Order: sequence, then C-alpha cells, then structure tokens
Amino acid sequence: MTGRNTDYYDAAFGPLRQGDLDIGAPAAPPSSLDTPPSSLAPPVPFTWTEAHRHACEVRHVQSLAPGERETFLRHVAEKRGKEAAERLRRDAA
Repeated sequence: MTGRNTDYYDAAFGPLRQGDLDIGAPAAPPSSLDTPPSSLAPPVPFTWTEAHRHACEVRHVQSLAPGERETFLRHVAEKRGKEAAERLRRDAA
C-alpha cells in the first residue's frame, strides 16, 4: 500500500484531472472518454411494483409444501378473490 491519498480515487474513478479537488474552482471539461454512471449499471427493478410483489409471492408459493400451498391459495382467494388465487396458482406451477 502506498502513502498517496489519491490511490483509492485513482482505482475507483481514474486519474485526477485539473480542478477535481480544487474547491470552488471550475471542473475540467469532460473528455470524450467520460461515461455517464447510468450507462455502466443495468437498470434497477423497482421493488414497489405489482410485478415485483407478484414474483416474490410466486417464489414463496413454490417453496411451500403441497398442503401449505393449498391453504395459502385458499386464503388468497378469500382475501383477494378467486382470480388472484388462480393467477398465483398458474404462475407458481
């Protein structure tokens, strides 16, 4: 390990450019090699969507024993209706 404080920065973000650490100074203009961070990572699925909730529930139903599965689906039918229970049964099969 070296004694430079910028080693972590170099490893994470590349070499420092003029103005990167100067507080109040304008940043160096971006080069054509700069890549926006949003293009580096895949899109994050939103966990509050109905599709995500349904996928989690399907995995849960698939993990249940057959007797527990029928009990769970019966409760779903009572609370949310027969259509919701049938959709869950079909997707978990």
